[in-house]
Amino acid sequence: MSSAAVPAPELVLHLEEAAAWRLLAQTLSYPDEDWPRRMELLAACVRDPGLAALGRTAAREGSPELWMRLFGPSGPVRVRAVAWEGGLQPGCLLAELEAYYSAFGYRAPAGAEPDALPALLDFAAWMEMKLAYACVHQDREAAEVTEQALGTFLQRFVSTVAWPVFRQLENSGPEFLASAARAAASLSGPEPVQHAPAPDAWPDGSPLEDGACATQDAIVQIDPR
Repeated sequence: MSSAAVPAPELVLHLEEAAAWRLLAQTLSYPDEDWPRRMELLAACVRDPGLAALGRTAAREGSPELWMRLFGPSGPVRVRAVAWEGGLQPGCLLAELEAYYSAFGYRAPAGAEPDALPALLDFAAWMEMKLAYACVHQDREAAEVTEQALGTFLQRFVSTVAWPVFRQLENSGPEFLASAARAAASLSGPEPVQHAPAPDAWPDGSPLEDGACATQDAIVQIDPR
């Protein structure tokens, strides 16, 4: 075999990271009809034996009923970023997310809230694929910009949701879901200072936090080429 046929270690790493993020996103997603098959396929793609076992367990034990009981409208586990935002400006948070998604050509899965943890993890997988693409084309500038944006995104959004979701699941959720949330939290960075969840509804007359939303240019300084 020629050396040219051997993929670069950096490329392999990004593809493995993309598969890991995608598996975690799917584990925490609503289990539709094709979900068990997707989980089996993803389990075969990840190198980490723990994540592979997690995917196979999810394919066996996950169900729409379980998901609704935990993550549905009346469920105890809050998986949306707006539920853990420190201020009362969900529109600003969603605008920040849209800035990231638009800049990198990403669309949240159909039916998923853009700030829900599965969508956040899916975007991390998308960014790793962008890094793999930059690696193939030896585009160092694109790789640096994407890597910086991914690091900021993980700290700003993923860690602030994944850690509290894990804390909610570690004592009350099934092991495979708690493990998925723990893995996502660990990969996203250190546990942030815990915030109380935002209320389900804002009482009439409750003042919003002072200050205006940041503009898109101020949120993500990137070249979307």
